[in-house]
Amino acid sequence: MKRINIRTDLAVEAKERYEGTDTEVSGVMLEEKSVLGGSINITRVKILNHKGERAMKKPMGNYITIESDKLKYTDQEHGTEMAKVLSKIIDKLGENIKKKKVMVVGLGNRDATPDALGPRVISGININDNIFAVAPGVMAQTGMETADFVMALAKEIRPEVIIAVDALAARSTKRLNTTIQVSDTGISPGSGVGNHRQEISKKTLGIPVIAIGIPTVVDAATIVSDAMDSLVNALSQSRAFEELKYSMKALNPAEKFQLIKELLEPAGGDMYVTPKDIDENVKNLSFIISEAINMALF
Repeated sequence: MKRINIRTDLAVEAKERYEGTDTEVSGVMLEEKSVLGGSINITRVKILNHKGERAMKKPMGNYITIESDKLKYTDQEHGTEMAKVLSKIIDKLGENIKKKKVMVVGLGNRDATPDALGPRVISGININDNIFAVAPGVMAQTGMETADFVMALAKEIRPEVIIAVDALAARSTKRLNTTIQVSDTGISPGSGVGNHRQEISKKTLGIPVIAIGIPTVVDAATIVSDAMDSLVNALSQSRAFEELKYSMKALNPAEKFQLIKELLEPAGGDMYVTPKDIDENVKNLSFIISEAINMALF
């Protein structure tokens, strides 16, 4: 059985892999705080050097997550409060972004709800002579690499900053539609379902890229793994099942994850799962992000 890394696009989850172990994550800084009476948790993961890059398997830079159970079911009043928090983060990463020429790019497939976050955000962006918004679609729709499309448009418009919005994948089901990640390291279109394309970043475009993402899907193997842990813990209360508990603990998380993926292979191979109320979730979340971008830019 080969070793793999458990799938996640969230830096905060990559950092959590090392919690409770003796492994020290060199080159990574972590800051946490709560706002709005503790209803929103903000975590900043900063990857400082190449050691941190290797440990986290992510490029150097800032990764800020906003977490709240109210995100996916929020009313408009609370949604506006969430947007204010997000807008301040965008403004800080954009370094006085109100005075800059900005292109907002909504990545994803409007026809597939879990992947429609980016295009739906674009529908809510206020545009003018200095603010541009585009939803380039996906390669299956256009026959063109999304990054090439964005690069060609950027050469024509010459923005000073790009804001890219996309759906992501999470390791934990509790973070589905409850977490917003903002980073200054760019983004790879399609990463939410493991379909990595050419990245959109300062390295490829030559201008700063602020990436905003929300996990809308989780690998099916993750759900089975979590369910197995709960089942084993429940059964281990009986002495008859104690051996099963110790057998499962003998596998590290990556080994257990790969074993489950191999067991799921006959049922359909790689599968990604999304909540049943994803339509309403994406509607609420796209409102929050578009409001936040508008606040940050105007």
